[in-house]
Amino acid sequence: MNNYIIYKITHKLHKLGFFLKSTHYFYQDSKEKNRIIKSIKKSIKIFNDKNGYFEYLEIPITTKCNLRCINCSNLIPCYKEQKDLDVNIIKQSINEFLKCINNIVYIRILGGEPFLCKNLYEITKTLLKSKKIQRIEIVTNGIIIPKEKKLINLLRNNRITISISQYPFVNSNKQIDFFKSNNIKYRLDKMTYWLYYGNTSKRNKTKKQLKKQYCKCHSICKSLINGQIHLCPRSSHGTDLGIIKNNENDYINILDNKLSIKEKKEKLHKLLQKKYIKACDYCDFATKKCKKIPVAEQEKKH
Repeated sequence: MNNYIIYKITHKLHKLGFFLKSTHYFYQDSKEKNRIIKSIKKSIKIFNDKNGYFEYLEIPITTKCNLRCINCSNLIPCYKEQKDLDVNIIKQSINEFLKCINNIVYIRILGGEPFLCKNLYEITKTLLKSKKIQRIEIVTNGIIIPKEKKLINLLRNNRITISISQYPFVNSNKQIDFFKSNNIKYRLDKMTYWLYYGNTSKRNKTKKQLKKQYCKCHSICKSLINGQIHLCPRSSHGTDLGIIKNNENDYINILDNKLSIKEKKEKLHKLLQKKYIKACDYCDFATKKCKKIPVAEQEKKH
């Protein structure tokens, strides 16, 4: 079978997985009679980005991290300064994005390490205000235990799950015990390997190579940073760091006041139809150079 067809089938199965998740969440949140049928109908009605359907979005909120992973997919070690991203821009970006969609299956809050961000409560509260967001995940490396009482209370919300990345060298038992004792929902994500995306240098690939690579990857991990919606973290963080330049067509500035909501929706739909993006030329994911590597290997201390 043609590789292109295989990738297309894989992508369709990926979308089907989100459809089933979406239906399941509608079912969980509904108290209506015949809620199974109504949940399926609701998912079918919106299951297209033209109808304001969005599968998934990552929102990095800080570059602060208590680990220094050499091959961090969010390029956190490349940041010279560890700081929280502007909370007002994050909140404005969330609100503008929500105006452009009718539903999103889930949003992931990332870092760095989100539990080091002083604005985690405020950002999470902003997300919970919208019924358009079915579920919220907060990704942690399993070390930091939250201490802020109002944040702890907020984390008990049924729409929130803490995703604990289980690294081989990290003992997350204290964090797990804390979540258990405080009735906070969590999930353990055991990782046996990472994939190496390569350094951030430009590869000078041909258009054919870029299209082939993007077809395999297909921008699963959409990313929102500094008011910009990108199709992947390497694009968002690479642009933020100034590594990838002149790629204005590869993201949408959701805070652009010159654009109406209708125009933002159209640009968002157009962005999702792209055949490749400039960031693919700065990445080895979905190529032969993409190899399995040790999980969260740390920079050596000098």
